[in-house]
Amino acid sequence: MIKAAIALLVVVTAGRAWAQDTSIVIRPAPAGGAGARGAIERGRFGQLPPDVAQQVIGLYNAPTTIRLAGSILIPAARGVTGDLAILGGPVTLEGRVSGALVVINGDLHFAPGATVGGPVLVVGGAISGADQASLAAPPRAFAEPLRYRREEGLLVYAPERPFQPPPWIRQLGFDEGTQGNHAGFLLALAGTYDRVEGLPILFGPRVDLGLAPQLRLEADAVAIFRTSDFSLENGDVGYRARGEFVFGDRRASNIGVGARGFDLVSPIEPWPLKDFEVGWASILFQRDYRDYYRRHGGALFLTWRQGDRLAASIQYRSETESSLQARNPWTLFHSGDGWRVNPPITDGRYRSVVLSARYDTRNDRAAPSSGWWLSGEFEAGRGRDITGLLNPMYCPPAVACLIGPVTPATLSFQRVAFDLRRYLRLSPTGRLNLRLAGGGWVGGDELPLQRRLSLGFPDPLPGYDFRQFACDPYGLPGSPALCDRALVAQAEFRTHLGLDFGPQWVSDWGGGSDEDHYEPFHVSGPDLVVFADAGRAWSVARPGNPLPGALPPDGLPTLGSYQADLGLGLDFGPLGFYLAKPLGHAAREVTFSVRMGRRF
Repeated sequence: MIKAAIALLVVVTAGRAWAQDTSIVIRPAPAGGAGARGAIERGRFGQLPPDVAQQVIGLYNAPTTIRLAGSILIPAARGVTGDLAILGGPVTLEGRVSGALVVINGDLHFAPGATVGGPVLVVGGAISGADQASLAAPPRAFAEPLRYRREEGLLVYAPERPFQPPPWIRQLGFDEGTQGNHAGFLLALAGTYDRVEGLPILFGPRVDLGLAPQLRLEADAVAIFRTSDFSLENGDVGYRARGEFVFGDRRASNIGVGARGFDLVSPIEPWPLKDFEVGWASILFQRDYRDYYRRHGGALFLTWRQGDRLAASIQYRSETESSLQARNPWTLFHSGDGWRVNPPITDGRYRSVVLSARYDTRNDRAAPSSGWWLSGEFEAGRGRDITGLLNPMYCPPAVACLIGPVTPATLSFQRVAFDLRRYLRLSPTGRLNLRLAGGGWVGGDELPLQRRLSLGFPDPLPGYDFRQFACDPYGLPGSPALCDRALVAQAEFRTHLGLDFGPQWVSDWGGGSDEDHYEPFHVSGPDLVVFADAGRAWSVARPGNPLPGALPPDGLPTLGSYQADLGLGLDFGPLGFYLAKPLGHAAREVTFSVRMGRRF
C-alpha cells in the first residue's frame, strides 16, 4: 500500500507566482546582455544569446562542416581537416582539428598536445584542459544549451521566450544613463509563503552606481510586509537594508565591503527543500516543512569573488533572535485542520563571526550535467541575555516540557555546515549525481535550538516520516529539530527518455540567479531517476546528558546505524514524481512525493 504523502506542489503557473520567491524589478529596461564570467559565459534569462545561437547553427549547417554526434574521441594519431561540429558529447580531443570546432550541448576536454586551427565554441557544456592544448584563439563556452529542432537533417533555432514584466511596469523606474548606472524600485514576493509571515512582500528602492572605473556601489533598502495577520502594532513590518562597495570587475575578480541591517523571519533548517517548494506545500496543503524565528540586528561583511565560480566571505553579526508563533494564513486545501505549532527557540542576543565559501563549476545551475558544487560555513557564536529554551526535553515524560526558560544566561558555541555535490555525464543521456551534506556542533556549549538539525521526509530521506530522526524522545509539540549533528549522502542516476514539448517560457522577474529560473509549462523529459539516500542525525553526549543514543563529541556513528532508502521517479522538468522505500524496515510503506525541479 502506498502512503500518499504528497508533500509539495501540484499547481504550476506562468511565473513562480505569488506563493514564493517572485520579484518585479521596476526599471526602464532589463539589465544588459551576456558577457564573460570566468571560464563560462552566461546569457540572460537562462538561455543562449541569439547571436551565439545563430553562429552555432550556421557553422553546423554549412555544407563543408563535418558533423558528428554522441560521445566522441579524436585520438592523437588522427586529425580532422576543416570545420567540425559535434552534437552531444562528451568530446575528448587528443589530435588535431584544422578548422573551427563547435560542441553543441556537451562538454569538451582537451588532452595534452591537442591542436585546433580555428575558433572553439561550446554551448550547453564546459571546457577543460584548454591550457594544455594549442589553440588559435581563446575558447568560449556557454552554460546554456542550444534550443533547436531538426528539419531535413539540419538544425533550426527554436529560442525560448522569457516571461518578463510588461513594459508599463518597467517604465515606472528611472535610469541614470551613465556608466551602466541603475536606480529603481524593487517589488517582490520575498522568502516563501509560510504559517508565520503568510505572504511576505518587499517594496523599496535599490541602486547600482559606478563611482569609478573599478568601484561600484550596490545598495537597497526595502520594507517587508507580512500578510499573515497584518497589523503595524504587532510588528508585521520588517526591513532589509544593504550597502556594498565592489572593488574590481564585477564579472571577474572583485572584493566587496559592506554592511546590512535587518528585521527578518528566517527558517531554522533552510537546506533540505527549495523555497518555492515549501511555499507551494504551505499554500496548497497547509503543510509547512520549516520552522521560523525572528532576527533583528546588523552585520558587517567582506567578500572576495572570482567570477561565478569561487566566492568567500567573512561576516560579523550582532542580532537579537526570538521565538515566533504560527498564525492562520489562508490555504487552498485543509484550511480547517490547523497549522503545525512553530516550536520556540533559544531567545537571546547573539554575536557571531561567520566564514563561508562557495565553489561552482556546474555547466548549468538549474539542470547540471557536469561539474562541482561546494559550499561551506563556519560560525563561532556567543549568546547573552538568554531567556529562551535550550534543553526542552530534560524533564520526565509525564511532565509538560515547554514550561519556561531553562537556559544559562550566556553560551558560546561553534558549528559548521557543508554541501558537496558532483555531477557526471556518463553518456549523451545518462547522468550520475552525487551529494554529501551535513554539519552541526563542533565545539563550545550546546547549540541554540535554532541551530539544530533533523532528517526525514520529504528530503533528504523521502522514504521516512517527516523529521523521523530529530533526537526528540518525547514527541514535543511541533516536532522540533533537536539533533546536534547530521550527515547525509545521496546518489541518483538519471537518463533522458526523449520527450520534449511545451512553451519554453522562463520565469525571471529581475535579479534572480540562474538556479532560480523555472519553466512551469515546458516539459523537457521525462528523466527516469533511480536514487538512493543514507543519513544519520544524532546528539552529542555531555556530562549529565540523559538522552539515549548520544555519541561522544569526537565520535561518529557506525555505518550500520545509518538509515537508508531506495527510490524511483520520473522527472518532467516542472514536476518530478518519486516513490521511495526505506531499507531495513520491511513493514514500512512506500512513500510518494512530488518535487518541483531537481532533487539536488
